[in-house]
Amino acid sequence: MDSILSWLTKYSPPVVLLLVLGGAFAFVSKLVTESAISAQFERYKKDVELRLQRRSNFEERVLLDRYVLLRDIHSKIGRVVSDLRRRRSGATVKGLIQDGDIVPLTSVVELIEEDRYLVTERFREILLDQVQILIKYANTQDARDAEKLLLEYLERDKAFDQAMNEVFGLDKITWERRD
Repeated sequence: MDSILSWLTKYSPPVVLLLVLGGAFAFVSKLVTESAISAQFERYKKDVELRLQRRSNFEERVLLDRYVLLRDIHSKIGRVVSDLRRRRSGATVKGLIQDGDIVPLTSVVELIEEDRYLVTERFREILLDQVQILIKYANTQDARDAEKLLLEYLERDKAFDQAMNEVFGLDKITWERRD
């Protein structure tokens, strides 16, 4: 305010009016520019947040689908182990072997290969190793070799459990009471 009064003493009123209007214009221009930039930034920020949310939802869905698929494949392989052990013990297991083919294992391999992008290479390797071990187990006649193959299968099963815990953090999920 003091500067305007000093200008009035030095300059004519129209010049002072122009200076004041110029200052006001600069101030208003600054405010308009800042609000435009702020609005543009907010739109960009919201767009990025929406994209990240969609990506997060997609990743969550893929992880859930992967978990369900791996659990399903693993349980099918587990049933084959049980059926092969029953067969080795002398029980008849209907539909297990047909034309020299272990039918449930064939469907497991097809499932692994059909969904190889969801299964991922790490799990694919473990599961296909288990399948190969079970094929050897089904074809071996020696009881000691059969037991060695079962131990080898159990080692791969531990590797599967470890991979599941590392990928999905299952061992870290707890039910905590909140008081």
